[in-house]
Amino acid sequence: MFKLSTVASVLALSFTSGAIAQISYLEDTRNQISVQDYSYEQKALVAEQAKLLLDGLYVNKYAKNLYYGLSPAGHLDPVVAIDELINNMGNLSSTQFHQQLQQIFLSQRDFHLDYNYPAPMKNFISFVPVHFAQTVSADGSKEVRVNRIWQNYTVLAPEIASVSLGDKVVAYNGQPINEAVNNNLFKGGGANPDGGFVGAVNTLTIKSHNKHFPPQQDALTITLESYETGETYSINVPWLVFNSKPSAPATAEDEAAQFTQSINYEFATFKELEAAAQDDTFTLAANGTAEPTVTWNKVQVDGESVGYIKLASFSPTNGVNTALVAIIDLLDNKLNDTKALIIDVRGNPGGNIVYNDYLLQLFTPKRVTPSHVRFINTDENHHILNNSLFGTFLSDNWRQVLADVKGTTEQYSAATSFITKDAANQIGQAYYGNVGIWANANTYSAGDMFTCGMQDNGIATVFGQHERTGAGGANVLEHNVFVQYVGAPYQALPYEQSMRVSWRQSVRQGHHINALIEDYGCVADELVSYNVEDIFDGDTQDFNTIARKLLAKPTAQATVVFESDRFAPIAQTNGLYSFDVTNTEYVDVYIDGTKVKRIPAFAYGAQAKTLSYTLPADVTSGTVQFVGLDSGKTRLWNSTRFF
Repeated sequence: MFKLSTVASVLALSFTSGAIAQISYLEDTRNQISVQDYSYEQKALVAEQAKLLLDGLYVNKYAKNLYYGLSPAGHLDPVVAIDELINNMGNLSSTQFHQQLQQIFLSQRDFHLDYNYPAPMKNFISFVPVHFAQTVSADGSKEVRVNRIWQNYTVLAPEIASVSLGDKVVAYNGQPINEAVNNNLFKGGGANPDGGFVGAVNTLTIKSHNKHFPPQQDALTITLESYETGETYSINVPWLVFNSKPSAPATAEDEAAQFTQSINYEFATFKELEAAAQDDTFTLAANGTAEPTVTWNKVQVDGESVGYIKLASFSPTNGVNTALVAIIDLLDNKLNDTKALIIDVRGNPGGNIVYNDYLLQLFTPKRVTPSHVRFINTDENHHILNNSLFGTFLSDNWRQVLADVKGTTEQYSAATSFITKDAANQIGQAYYGNVGIWANANTYSAGDMFTCGMQDNGIATVFGQHERTGAGGANVLEHNVFVQYVGAPYQALPYEQSMRVSWRQSVRQGHHINALIEDYGCVADELVSYNVEDIFDGDTQDFNTIARKLLAKPTAQATVVFESDRFAPIAQTNGLYSFDVTNTEYVDVYIDGTKVKRIPAFAYGAQAKTLSYTLPADVTSGTVQFVGLDSGKTRLWNSTRFF
């Protein structure tokens, strides 16, 4: 059984679905979707707790002010705005108080910064069973079209029977669609033009009431242009309500997992609702694994085998270890004969950053650099890391980078990583063909980090449905974590309220050293735009386009094939490893990370040469890594065997 080190066992905080209590009409449920009446003291508590996050911990506050500028109708300086709210909250009703505080959070356009309304309001989601997506027209302009109809819910909304996939949205409640989208940019939460547009489109048909008040009208008027006939028509669709009780507390395999999260819960909530609709749109992902978030296929394109892995989330249902083993098994066995591999992270809302860091090494012979993040230099952060139980969950490198800037005017600490470079390379390479990452503006958080990490380390070509990924570049922490592990001045919020904060900011490495992911995302190396035809073909056309581009790229000439399984016990191999190599000058051998031998391979051309290595008699457990080199000692391939 594959085992990771203690550091590597930091496992994902899984997104757990809540039980569906009911689906009803908004008009029948509106009176239940309400906020509690707060006393002045309760408002003061909530506002002061929000200020602790926004002023002392929010790592993106400086960058957001620079990126978006200040506008009463758009971005607000979070610290100035929260002070103004505190000074005026005696004049605000509970509803006004919540709405104004929510505006401060939403105006940052940061899906890692959340102000969630209290129960019972936060338990509801209003939606219509027709979903929109941004497509690109023939002239390159953005359109909004119907890309999904949730059939399980249509019995409650028979009005959508006249709607067809591909129909173009012309107006929304009488407002031109582009105007409606633009008016939602600071409500949808998405950063940058791509993420903002996609986030705003999402909020047109799905409104999670942990952040948004219910629609004012019980029905939505949509004006559409038929894809088939070009005819313009309008429908009135009732808003439906998904009433989900609060999700059961997520169980992490390690308590420290809650400190390594980067996930967009808004997107994850949409995926929960979509799953309840039983609307399977990923037809390419035909085969499952032991980890439900990892699915795969092998597709023939122009007579060549191309691998496909769909990573639906970086919060694995069965933990990081199970997910990694499932992916390694695919690469070693199911997809080992493919010429190219497409890893699909479209719509991936993120999750565990450490999981992302361990994946990178599987696709390259080179040593990879893991994700790096940094703090803002505040007294609150120094206190948290040095004077509370909280700090015991973090390794010394985090305290050190903060200590280095204490008492200075530096806004940020230096960036450091969740795992060491050695730990990020302990598994080794498992795939030897060309790799492409398929991403879009709904690729977020740890999904951003994985996409950027593959790009920064020169491992893969990024193919984008949009120009950029969702641009969520931070490690996010829940307010209640500070309440639990720091104590005063952090206090529990009334009525099951919650908040989250972007606590550590992602800083890119390698080819994009020191660039931010937040707001900028990962720019696609090649754009494969989503158009109206893609709505109908289950992604086949775009898959084939990406596959052909990968197949056309030069492939590695040096190869290695082992006789034994990667995880074969020593009793099975007797410590003997035989392997065939081509185009390889030397092979370096490492036992548990220490170099012990250089084997002269002198294997030239495509004719394979068989080599072997026997473990020393006193070595009975651990890892042995074989690294193929050319005459200049450049890494050509590597493979680690676990025994």
